Amino acid sequence: METVDKIEKMAKERKEIIESFSRKKPENTYIDEYVEGLSSIYHTIITDIKEETKDVKTFTLQADKTSSTPSLAPFNAGQYITIHVNIDDVPTTRAYSLSSDPDLASKGIYKITIKRVPNGLVSNYMLDEMHVGDKLDVSAPAGDFGYNPIRDEENVIAIAGGSGITPFMSLAYAILDGIYDCNLTVFYSVRTYDDIIFKDEIEEINKKKKKVKFVITLTREEKDNYLHGHLTKEMIEPFIKEFNTVLMCGPKELYRSMNEILNEFNIPRKSVHYENFFVEYIPEEKTTYKLKVVMKDKVEEITCKNDETLLVAMERAGIKAPSLCRVGECGYCRSILLEGKVKMIGASLKKAETENDYIHPCVSFPDSDIILKLDI
Repeated sequence: METVDKIEKMAKERKEIIESFSRKKPENTYIDEYVEGLSSIYHTIITDIKEETKDVKTFTLQADKTSSTPSLAPFNAGQYITIHVNIDDVPTTRAYSLSSDPDLASKGIYKITIKRVPNGLVSNYMLDEMHVGDKLDVSAPAGDFGYNPIRDEENVIAIAGGSGITPFMSLAYAILDGIYDCNLTVFYSVRTYDDIIFKDEIEEINKKKKKVKFVITLTREEKDNYLHGHLTKEMIEPFIKEFNTVLMCGPKELYRSMNEILNEFNIPRKSVHYENFFVEYIPEEKTTYKLKVVMKDKVEEITCKNDETLLVAMERAGIKAPSLCRVGECGYCRSILLEGKVKMIGASLKKAETENDYIHPCVSFPDSDIILKLDI
């Protein structure tokens, strides 16, 4: 009986201890305070605009010290920020890879490099209308493209086409700074010598002959010290080791051709990672559908062409729909499809989300009249 009493007493004391601690609020750590201090929107000022080529410019963004965000969040090489602009009173966003040294974030500096594209609403606005001294709101850095020391091999092959070089400049600086301990070879394909973005910076890095090397091939011009033609197995083979990680950023055609070459080296698909910054869909016949947007305090009826995403249609109509990555990966724009059918290109949706009619408007093209519910 005495033993039973002791056990019951111990059980009671244990229960009281558990309940006592469960009622206590854990003290905030410095990590909690740091995370709470991060913002979803940062206010910056354009302090420099560098013309890289005839249709590419690099914008230096400095934290606006007079604003509510006098500093900027740190980022990993390969991440992007989303810029917020109003064009003809229509709010819109675009995501651009950070092309700067990650260390500059501690000094309140981001750099993004923007290429002009045909009929590019935001890119052309940035290149033609934005000037030094203008203010620009940007998101916190996001995305998981780039080098991961836990996942990736020590030998990294990066393959870039055109403006796809931007995240690899950031990665190159991170390696030179000692943030990452790996060897990086960047194969950079452009049409001509004059199309090379970051020409001076690349030449300086190649002179150091350390852990980073850029190999440039010109597809439409022959020039001393540069490869000529599209990337081939023979160009890449000298840099392939027993174990490799491959990072790719550029046009879709580059991905297709390089995948065929990588198969010849027997590089497993799990070791190949892509940056997706475009959504492409060309319908057989063009048509226009009705799009009803249900929000918390109002409903708007607009139109949406079947060759544009629901997000673009809403922005065109002045609806400030949530968006960040614009390629269906981050999930920030996730909304409920109440009625209608869409063609969703490359969205990363969980099974439970699809079963509950969630879609990503940034990669959804209408295939009928649509009723969409936004959480705004």
